[in-house]
Amino acid sequence: MTKSVVTCLVVAVIVGFPSLSVEALTGGAARREITPPVGGAMYGYSARGAAVSVGIHDPLLARALVLRSEENHLVLITLDLGGISRESMQVVRDAVKESVALENLLFAVSHSHSSGAFQRDFPSAEAPWARDVEAQIIEACNEAANNLVPVKIGVGWGRLEEGHNRRLVKEHDEVEMLWSNRDRIPTAPVDHAVGVIRVETQDGTPLATLVNFTCHPVVLGPDNLNISADYPGAMARRVEENVGGQCMFLQGACGDINPYGDKTPVAEGGFEEMARMGYALADEALRISNDITEFAQDLAITFHSETVPLAMRRSRDPDKTIDAEINTATIGDHIALAAFPGEFFVEHGLSLKERSKFAHTFFVGYCNGGLGYFPTINACVEGGYGADIGSAVAPGAGEHLVNRALINLYRQSGRLR
Repeated sequence: MTKSVVTCLVVAVIVGFPSLSVEALTGGAARREITPPVGGAMYGYSARGAAVSVGIHDPLLARALVLRSEENHLVLITLDLGGISRESMQVVRDAVKESVALENLLFAVSHSHSSGAFQRDFPSAEAPWARDVEAQIIEACNEAANNLVPVKIGVGWGRLEEGHNRRLVKEHDEVEMLWSNRDRIPTAPVDHAVGVIRVETQDGTPLATLVNFTCHPVVLGPDNLNISADYPGAMARRVEENVGGQCMFLQGACGDINPYGDKTPVAEGGFEEMARMGYALADEALRISNDITEFAQDLAITFHSETVPLAMRRSRDPDKTIDAEINTATIGDHIALAAFPGEFFVEHGLSLKERSKFAHTFFVGYCNGGLGYFPTINACVEGGYGADIGSAVAPGAGEHLVNRALINLYRQSGRLR
């Protein structure tokens, strides 16, 4: 159960299900720009049709945080992208393993619908932007790994009401898609929690601020043809300007959660609304970060990766499956992270956090793969976008992966007898 209480943390990663040990932690952080050239397709929004980007409003960044103990490690990579291909992730994994002997990589995308589409042949097949993105991520990981210093970590929680559930379920399970909600009509379920993990050097210098929030980055709509990280980018810039270090956004289970100012046209103040929401999240993250007064450096982490075969929703071949990679980490007895490869409905995130026996549990969506929507079983009956269209996995897949993550977390921590 997540609590609004400051808990002290420090990270050391152990692969598999070992017994916990106490180890000092070092950390390093680095970032690189991954903005695509103008003139390519943009991510998301079929309403854009064949339109391509015409400019750049704000840059897209890749940020890497390496946490390492004497023999164990974790590499967290956050990307201002809608998605990244499995091929590119494997390229990065192979290169980082060879260059700095790190292999526990988490690729967490923000899911911005104003980022560039990840194409292997743009701007040319010989020199695609995707290859440059791979190179920049590798450079960031290597720089972070080669500049490790002793670190300490603290965590805190807050709240921000900036998202609504876009599936309005009426009588008789009739669903109305509430794409825009500028009047802020109350909807349910939603997840307004803001989680912050603060990583500092021993002298208190900020190294990285991790911000976990649950809402689609779709303040900017299909009319926008300028590259942007949407509200997570505005949030990160404001946090970095006020705290220092680098700010890394961890998206939650936002499969059915949109901002109140969803798809605000540029001519009607789209960029201003995007900045307003980003700054609101930043201000809450800064408040939480400033309230963290206790830090620790000698707590253990476990890390586990599992590939789970999932049945397909519409396949005529009952033996054909979709492989889903889930990753789980524990930090001492207090914190748990569970990372999932797709657009999970908010109830999955709420379920994970409510059922977890850890004091602080983070649901990280859009991580290490993009397998489309993971609706709840009931949502599959009710219908609506994401519950039918856009979902390739069989009903119950989301619940199954959340259960697997909980089992893994308990095994890693030695709680499952």
